Amino acid sequence: PCCRKSYEFRMGPAVNTVGHGRWCRPAWLMDEVSFMPALQLPRIERLLTTNYSAALLSGAVAGSTTELILYLLDCLKTRKQSSCAPPKALQLYRGCGIALAGAATASAVFFVTYEFMKKRLLVEAASSHSQLSRIQFTCSVIGASVVGEVAASVVRVPIDLMKQRLQTGCHCLALPMSSSIVLASFQATALRDMCQSSLQYPLYECFKIVASNWVSEGDVNHLPVGVAAVCGSAAGLISATFTTPFDLIKTRVNLRKSLSEVERTKMKELIFEEVARVYRSDGLRGFFVGAGFRAAWMSLGGFVFLGSFELTKSRLDSLRS
Repeated sequence: PCCRKSYEFRMGPAVNTVGHGRWCRPAWLMDEVSFMPALQLPRIERLLTTNYSAALLSGAVAGSTTELILYLLDCLKTRKQSSCAPPKALQLYRGCGIALAGAATASAVFFVTYEFMKKRLLVEAASSHSQLSRIQFTCSVIGASVVGEVAASVVRVPIDLMKQRLQTGCHCLALPMSSSIVLASFQATALRDMCQSSLQYPLYECFKIVASNWVSEGDVNHLPVGVAAVCGSAAGLISATFTTPFDLIKTRVNLRKSLSEVERTKMKELIFEEVARVYRSDGLRGFFVGAGFRAAWMSLGGFVFLGSFELTKSRLDSLRS
């Protein structure tokens, strides 16, 4: 529970004297112990309120909506990061149908897993105390997001392989696809998504808690959809910028030609070969190719994706109640 009432947090009872006058300031400005005073965690029972069917449907709606609206930015980002030049007449929305089906399924899997693991980890963290610390809350969100991304990667990896090859026209679909390419792509995708989620979702949850202290009396479950979308956009922008190198390597692995029998024995070194190739050709700057497209895509995507997720979830929760 919050250590102060919400109105005390915003206004503060503390009074300080400056010169000959008196002025009021929030009590948290005088709190020398707390290094992040704006992050007041809500009650544990509010955090544990979960509707898995709503998370499943909301995740599917959010994933398909975001993919449809922002597919153009995703295609431009992929072509920018590709090592081969795509044909000029290649359609920008090529592969959109496959991407829509995969995004809906992967997002549904992610959010159900994420909500389930977050609840389990929060229960474990709060089993001995009624109040969560900020470190416990952050670690619970990071753990839940990482497990969710690994589960979603089972669906996302083969879809991304086909989508990105259709987007660039490189090697067509190269079917039957080499199993070593698929396994290397899974490793690169899981690494990118775990790093992305370890940054994005803790930031998103913290931004929501800070916003809820000012907007909805500390209740994150009744935060306005527009505010939640802005929190998702900010979290997506920050996390996308720092994880661009992982996304670049994943794209290069996905667009590689099928490996020969001799090269398959070096499948574990495939990612390191791509890292060395990028560094030799462009140096450290080469790892941030397409960062602008990715940052714009994830920023707008965070707004649309998490905004539509929260909107659909709130509508389903209201119908359920």
